[in-house]
Amino acid sequence: MSVWSDVLIGLAFVAGGYWLIKTIYQWNRFRRSIYIEIYSSYFEYAFRRKNLIRLSESFYLNNEFGKHKIFYQIAQGKNEKTPQAYILILIPSGIYVLNVKNQSGKVVLKKHGDYKQYYTEKGKKGQADKQHEYLFKNPMDESRFFAKRIEQRIGATKIPVRSVIIFPEHAEITWDGTPENEIPVIHRKQLIQTLKKENEKNERVLSDDQIDELYHLLADESIELEKNS
Repeated sequence: MSVWSDVLIGLAFVAGGYWLIKTIYQWNRFRRSIYIEIYSSYFEYAFRRKNLIRLSESFYLNNEFGKHKIFYQIAQGKNEKTPQAYILILIPSGIYVLNVKNQSGKVVLKKHGDYKQYYTEKGKKGQADKQHEYLFKNPMDESRFFAKRIEQRIGATKIPVRSVIIFPEHAEITWDGTPENEIPVIHRKQLIQTLKKENEKNERVLSDDQIDELYHLLADESIELEKNS
């Protein structure tokens, strides 16, 4: 009996160790992601993350905005090889499309044309660091294209669809020329502050029922696919 007890205790330690390592790994991913700005804690996100309907609400956003909905959408633009992930946040002043980028280093923004990313690759021992320049598609063009698709899908032109471009905290953002005022370009930690500012200065156009209706119009197809997967 004592042998089996030792085996069970050993298995419990292994399982506990695995759970702890997995939790630490997932926490580190969470704290480096946009989700830390949307959900109240890692535990809330962990509870919600495997279900689209649960992911559609947040204790944190409920405290800041009241009625809201969150929808995650992957879309591929015209002549684009790589799909772009978007987050749609529905609050009383309209629909906000979050275009979340992961570029770090120095990022040079332009109203028109590609953005530039400059980053340094650490050289091996005895070698100099290497400077790299990388062009990537203007996120404002991506967001405008996607926003038009959302407007066509909901068929309600009077409901504003506004875009926000989000970069990591460690990205150094600079403008080449006059900054764009139409679409905010921000760091991750400025998200809620930016949404609150937009929500306060713009007219309330969506009731609680309308927010629910729009969410289902946008999300029901994905929810049904999730149920059948």
